[in-house]
Amino acid sequence: MTEEEHSGPNELVIAVYLDTNVLLDLLATVEDGFRLVERITTGQTRGKSSDQSAEAEFATPSLFNFFKVGFSGKLGRASVEGTSETKETELTHTYGSLLHRLRRYLLEENLLTALGSGTAHPTTVGSFIEFTGVARPNPFTDSFHRLRRILSFAEIATTISSPPTPAHQGNKGNRGQNPGRATPARQQSSQLAAIGSFLEKLTGDVEREGTSTVLFENEPSKYRAVVTLFDDFLRDRSMAELMNREFRILGKVARHLSAGSQGGVDLLASSGVAGFPPEILGELSEMMESLSNEGWAQLHSPSTTINPPVIEIVPIAIYL
Repeated sequence: MTEEEHSGPNELVIAVYLDTNVLLDLLATVEDGFRLVERITTGQTRGKSSDQSAEAEFATPSLFNFFKVGFSGKLGRASVEGTSETKETELTHTYGSLLHRLRRYLLEENLLTALGSGTAHPTTVGSFIEFTGVARPNPFTDSFHRLRRILSFAEIATTISSPPTPAHQGNKGNRGQNPGRATPARQQSSQLAAIGSFLEKLTGDVEREGTSTVLFENEPSKYRAVVTLFDDFLRDRSMAELMNREFRILGKVARHLSAGSQGGVDLLASSGVAGFPPEILGELSEMMESLSNEGWAQLHSPSTTINPPVIEIVPIAIYL
């Protein structure tokens, strides 16, 4: 692996993913507990008598489940000789400011390894890493998601184009019954719906509800990172702002397979699909290739393994 120059510890970053539970645990461990509220009191003496008081407070909205961001001020003057003025300001940290604090600590203590262009630097399991790469969807489920959406459009189109079935006029012996046959269009629509349901079950088993597996590609080093994200910590759950764009990932290395290592990262390891016979997965791959070669849809063959060089990262934050 290689190491690139870190941007400064005081760099301002915008997080699109932030695991607040891990963030708070790490900061509390590093600082032996920390304060979310800082209170500053200032005062001065004036030669004017008055009796006034005023208080103001405002807060800012946020997209994350941030702590309250508030600033409050209080002014009081007593009507005595030699008046005094005091002002109290309350500062409350947001999750973004706490991320800045953690990243600055890791950089200042040389605990953070960056991946990019530069001199070789070993990365061990359990070490902190800042991985820069372009976000890509799960290479196994992405094609199935696309195919399922295409089939849903085809099903609607088939339903619209099929002619209405005339009401059946039965005799006294079968009055009220409708033994009419299903039209070819309806049969095709039912088949499309069944295939779509199968693909939904397939992708839902590989990526459990509330989680998403994302691949990050670092072109200079040829490394790829496999990351599992919790949807609750995403700023945009559709991940439209994340996919196919370059971001940095702050996290811990869970597994590192350098170039030439045996094996790879199995994307189906914790799913029921892993128990399918190899023939079934092979047929699914052939179906995808056939649809793409015939020009029916732009699909790539699903991949079940990410080959080295690759690392698995437990993410804390993803940011620009």
